[in-house]
Amino acid sequence: MRYTDYKFHVPEEKIVRLIVNTDAKNEADDQFAIVQALLSPKFENAGMIAAHYGTRHEDSMERSFKELEVIFDKMHFPKENMIFHGAPHAIPDKTTPVVSEGAELIVREAMKDDDRPLFAIFLGPLTDLASALLIPDDGYLDRRRKVSGRRPGV
Repeated sequence: MRYTDYKFHVPEEKIVRLIVNTDAKNEADDQFAIVQALLSPKFENAGMIAAHYGTRHEDSMERSFKELEVIFDKMHFPKENMIFHGAPHAIPDKTTPVVSEGAELIVREAMKDDDRPLFAIFLGPLTDLASALLIPDDGYLDRRRKVSGRRPGV
């Protein structure tokens, strides 16, 4: 999804794909970054991932998800295929992923046949990124290179 209601045009070669991972309900600053990302004509928003935060609320990821829904509703932006549930808690150890819609989105976008660069910003924990790197599959090594920004032979 890309907001384009501007009087100027961003050249296609300047547009980048973006994933935002946010613990939106934790602090008030994330909402500003979310709106900035959604309104930037340079970003093709691939999705927003609701992240968990702290240990005070067991439902912190769900709270962040609901906050993303509020933001999208207030902006009159479609939520379908744009807001994803992230991991509900931290990874249990350094080798075990917490599989979530968010981690799967990162994998899907990283492996997509698209020449535009993919950026992901994390406004909270890195659980979904760590999990995306840990989810085993046939494209595991290629995905690790793409997600980490490394290219084969570099």
